[in-house]
Amino acid sequence: MSISLAQVNTKATRVFMGTITDEEYIHDAFANIAKKENIQAATFELLGGITSVELSEYNFQTRERNPSLFFFRSLEIIAGHGTISMLDGEPYVHLHLTLSYQDEEANDAGVVVIGGHASRAKAFAVEFTLTAYDGIPVQRAMHKGTSLKLWDLPAF
Repeated sequence: MSISLAQVNTKATRVFMGTITDEEYIHDAFANIAKKENIQAATFELLGGITSVELSEYNFQTRERNPSLFFFRSLEIIAGHGTISMLDGEPYVHLHLTLSYQDEEANDAGVVVIGGHASRAKAFAVEFTLTAYDGIPVQRAMHKGTSLKLWDLPAF
């Protein structure tokens, strides 16, 4: 079956609001928050600005990641979404970003939009909301069909 699903009846949800600044790596910041606040399943939204990002794309045919794209410049976060789950006993942060920057030579509008899976990103000034789902941890495991480490949930 191609669908997996688990109803996660949480004991409680906790909602946090915060900032990440000073060239802090976003993934590391969320992993540290997860450890300190004992978060094993969460979603988050973020916006603001970053100073660098590594975007990577998974090639569905070869089942490997394409070479990463690196941007070292001021980038505005148009939209940022992510999850925190557990992988090998540690918090695993999964982040996707849509970003923009000004480049008058790139097109008539002078704005370039990029995005995708963010492997690393450094914060200039990021604001976030994080919702933690207390109760059952969400674990990741290798999914044979995709060769990705996906949420390990029962078949639907």
